[in-house]
Amino acid sequence: MKKLPSISEMEHITSKEFGEKMDAVLDRVVEEDIALIIDHEGKSYVLCPANWFELPGMDRMELMVKNAVRYVAAVDDTDLKETLDMVREMLPALSEGCIRQLLDIIKEKHGDTDDKKWINMKLILKAALPTTEKEENRETP
Repeated sequence: MKKLPSISEMEHITSKEFGEKMDAVLDRVVEEDIALIIDHEGKSYVLCPANWFELPGMDRMELMVKNAVRYVAAVDDTDLKETLDMVREMLPALSEGCIRQLLDIIKEKHGDTDDKKWINMKLILKAALPTTEKEENRETP
């Protein structure tokens, strides 16, 4: 993450100014790579470019997803529902390789399960694979 300049060095604008010139202010913040302070009703808010924040790379996110599934599959399934909901939300961003690894983790620990949550997750993950692979690996739950 980029280090913010000290508050005394940052330009202040009012929330009214920001509201009236929002597009121009946002463009300026991005183009000049600066932070501004927006003052509103006795409070101050920092506005800075989003690229100042380093988000974990997708490989790190996939690793976290796999570790979460591995944990609920092998150690403690207390958070199973929440973990499966998270996988479902992340699914569009996951790589094919990650999806295959998630299927392997589930198969290894719950291959013969009758738990509907695990069966549903396997079906959702398989549906996210490319069409040819889905057709080749059809399994009935």
